[in-house]
Amino acid sequence: MEELLEKADEELRLREQAVNEIRVKARRARILSKQAIQHVHGDAVQAAGTKLQEARSLMREMEDIIGRRSQLWVIDQVRAAQEEYAEACIVYELKTKNTFPSPETIGISLTTYLMGLGDVPGELRRQALDALRVGNVELAESQLEVMERIYLGLGAMEEVPLLKGLRRKLDIARGIIERTRSEVTSEVGRRRLNESIKRLKDKLEEENS
Repeated sequence: MEELLEKADEELRLREQAVNEIRVKARRARILSKQAIQHVHGDAVQAAGTKLQEARSLMREMEDIIGRRSQLWVIDQVRAAQEEYAEACIVYELKTKNTFPSPETIGISLTTYLMGLGDVPGELRRQALDALRVGNVELAESQLEVMERIYLGLGAMEEVPLLKGLRRKLDIARGIIERTRSEVTSEVGRRRLNESIKRLKDKLEEENS
């Protein structure tokens, strides 16, 4: 009995150590992924790529630890870090290559990829609003189109059991898309009104000259 308890105590201590190590790495990976997204929004794509490389290294380190202790996959921080990383990678690829990366390319599972994708519309909304602020309606409309594609694509998967939590993400995305569509539509209408006023003004000036 004593020998069994000693082994159990050692195993539990090692497991606790592994959990703590994974939590630290997961927290750091999430921070790096968030920073990468901020860099993308700031057009600092090279810095964003560096952050994502660091985050991916941490992902591999976590996977190595988990590979030796498969029961640790249940750690919520791991899942959250993976989804944040997936979101950041997708935003980065859309910005730099105007395409969606594959799960294999960025080194994550399909389910994690899809859950991360569910958060992308929120980041695209920010880019759309930034575009509107500088008068780039075309870019804002393009971002809105991608947001809608993501929403419609994931909408067909919201009942998949392995994608627990996707419905909530889609509800949030729907609200984001509706607000963005309203703002883009308002800006388009404002631009058309200004163009009409300008044409009328030019015409009146021509008639009075």
